[in-house]
Amino acid sequence: MTNATRLDLGIPLALLVISAIPIAAGIARLAGLASNTEINGDSARFFAVPGPVILHIMSASLFSVLGALQFSIGLRQRSPRFHKAAGHIAVQCGVIAALSGLWMTAMYPIPPELQGDMLYGVRLLVGTAMVVSIALAVLAAMRRDIATHRAWMIRGYALGQGAGMQVIVLLPWMLVIGVPSGLQRDVLMSLAWLVNLSIAEWVIHKQLRRNFSYCKVGL
Repeated sequence: MTNATRLDLGIPLALLVISAIPIAAGIARLAGLASNTEINGDSARFFAVPGPVILHIMSASLFSVLGALQFSIGLRQRSPRFHKAAGHIAVQCGVIAALSGLWMTAMYPIPPELQGDMLYGVRLLVGTAMVVSIALAVLAAMRRDIATHRAWMIRGYALGQGAGMQVIVLLPWMLVIGVPSGLQRDVLMSLAWLVNLSIAEWVIHKQLRRNFSYCKVGL
């Protein structure tokens, strides 16, 4: 197996691993809503209005999985029809996940210990930016500007993967210091999106440099 093949397999696999915990948590939430689980202060809002959270969990899970597969160049080359079909579904799921996330942030009565003013504002900003990124990606695809399409979809996917990175950011803090609260929690959870966007921009610029190098060779 060549290094290129390992990388082509490794990136989607890593993204699927990062997605696993949020997806599992979402499945557990759906199971709780479907059963007679005792309603408590943390879950009462979901039982009162279950529609948005169900939409969010299902769409975000599909977006995470299908979006991860889009990063495989080999799969894209071997199965262009699957790549295109999965991309269409991922776009729709991404928009639904972002809009339902915005609704939940704005309308659900989230306890202050779970979300302060900072995290509230960041969530609204991230959800809006995710919708805009996906919309710009679709417009670029319609113009057949594939490089711009990929760049905006990478940004949209990075924003949609906030929950997965939040696990990675929060876990070391919880193991060493304890459960964060208040401003600490807001900062750490917001940091996860910043990390994802930083990685996304690194990937985008790396692709641009590689494409530029190919163009120079062609000259």
